[in-house]
Amino acid sequence: MFASIPVACVGRALLSSEVVAPSMHYHDASRLAAVLADLRDRGYHCPEPADDELSAVATDGDHPIDGSDDPLSVERARDVTPLSLVSHIGAAADAGRVPVLVVDKWDLADVREILGEPFLLRGRSDGRRQFYSIPDRIALTDGRYACVRTDTEPRWQEESPAMMSVDDDRDRTGTDEPRLVLEADGSVQAGLEAGTLTCPGPDPAVFPYRYSRGTDRRIHVFDQDREVGRYAGIAAMRANAYRPVAMPLVPERHVRTGGQLARDVTLATVAPDGVAYEQP
Repeated sequence: MFASIPVACVGRALLSSEVVAPSMHYHDASRLAAVLADLRDRGYHCPEPADDELSAVATDGDHPIDGSDDPLSVERARDVTPLSLVSHIGAAADAGRVPVLVVDKWDLADVREILGEPFLLRGRSDGRRQFYSIPDRIALTDGRYACVRTDTEPRWQEESPAMMSVDDDRDRTGTDEPRLVLEADGSVQAGLEAGTLTCPGPDPAVFPYRYSRGTDRRIHVFDQDREVGRYAGIAAMRANAYRPVAMPLVPERHVRTGGQLARDVTLATVAPDGVAYEQP
């Protein structure tokens, strides 16, 4: 119901090297091991994870809170962001398994907000689904990236509320291609079909502005006819109200199969007195 969008054409405004301390790997693996040990006590068959493993499959046991009898995909969720969580959930559901996310207790409130109702959505207003934005930027068919000019952060939501019910997102299939609108400053900045958020990306005409880095290492901004600005970097571009357009997280484009398994996602937190489970 709800596979990941191809990202060959998608860019990020900033890339950085990520260094993870060995102690972080140890604590992550130990939390996962504690959950797997608890699941074994409940009759599940699952391996002892290696120190550098952060996921495992558990089968043939009794779900800790009377959930699905399907196999479990138990994964340590370190990054509590909409994109990270939907990646875990989508991979598990696509494999025919219930996602069990091992999270830290101080992250529970954020995870509940993202995975509670409305599931994987920023919100819902007048029947319109409001989408989270993710770090990926929208690459256009001319090789440049989409941007808009606004004093506020643009946000994605669904168009035509009269055509959907409050619970429409529960019944969507992989063939659905909702039309999305990008709004800021109280007006629509752009509109497109969700199906165009692939490679190749949308036509440049969809957005009022686009940008790219030139051979001079500066950021060049264009409207539909000409270059309208040149900046030392993204921060300087934003300071003049030109904002890169972030990709919206449309749930059914990340979780195309196993929609009910995705909805059965279970959270596991490790405490001194044992493991606690809940469904958001």
